Amino acid sequence: MARRSGFGDLLEPGLRKIFFDNYNQVPQIYKSVFNVLTSTKQDETDSGVSGFGIFNEQSEGGSLTYEDPIQLYDVSYVHKKYSKGFKVTEELYEDDQYNVINRMPKNLGTAANRTVETVAADILNNSRVTTYTTGGDGKALVATDHPRADGGTAISNSDTYALDEASLKTAKLAMRATLDDKGQLIAVNPNKLIIPPALEDTANVLLNSTGRPYDGTTIYRNDVNVNKGKFEIIVWDYLSAAAGGSDAYWYLMDSNLQELTFFWRKALTFEQDESFNTDESLYKAKMRFSAGFSNWRGFYGSTGAS
Repeated sequence: MARRSGFGDLLEPGLRKIFFDNYNQVPQIYKSVFNVLTSTKQDETDSGVSGFGIFNEQSEGGSLTYEDPIQLYDVSYVHKKYSKGFKVTEELYEDDQYNVINRMPKNLGTAANRTVETVAADILNNSRVTTYTTGGDGKALVATDHPRADGGTAISNSDTYALDEASLKTAKLAMRATLDDKGQLIAVNPNKLIIPPALEDTANVLLNSTGRPYDGTTIYRNDVNVNKGKFEIIVWDYLSAAAGGSDAYWYLMDSNLQELTFFWRKALTFEQDESFNTDESLYKAKMRFSAGFSNWRGFYGSTGAS
């Protein structure tokens, strides 16, 4: 027997297209910051093992020196489910003259994008909060006292300087001096500056000026801008104070070394069903993912407070 409530099946293909068109059109900054991977399990675990120290000098006929690597850490990514839905009544379908139905999946697509960006950006917004998320060393992503597995001097990837030429140099040198868990230098080459919108103008002057930027005291006439072309500027609205972040925090990152990871367990889907009793069409979108970091190395943060 034909059912009048079957109008939902007629709506579903068009609404699905509107939903995904809007979701894909909104810029997704998280892909420029995180390593985006897929997962086929309920969770993922990263395990770390140290490298080796420098070679020992060996005399002629002398014995070879052996060194054991150090088991470092296990970091788990537990995928969470996120979902949202809406209902369309038969009467709304019949009487809609104001494009209400088409706006509903569009707005749901926007909400899905906002969810992904918010969860990912919160890793940076809470990068100094140990109660939010920690790495394998038990510290927050940005900290002044990351321990070394060999018991050596703790390492900092944090400062408090406002974004300018001097603080950028300080951050670059600190990253270039990063040591591994055996106290050996790591080849760190920061190539991305991640900032909230409030610092966009400052970053562009600092990194894109042909000559050396004016520092508030000295006007440089002939000095070249040593930072020009060295960094990609990533402006992320979800790092702003309006989005729960800060307008002063800024970050440097080596995209080839950093270990911020975003796992897709189940990609975003848009589904439809119908209610026989109410003649409503039901629509929902759902996804499963996780975000975090396995190691702090390759990442540097400043509060921009001083």
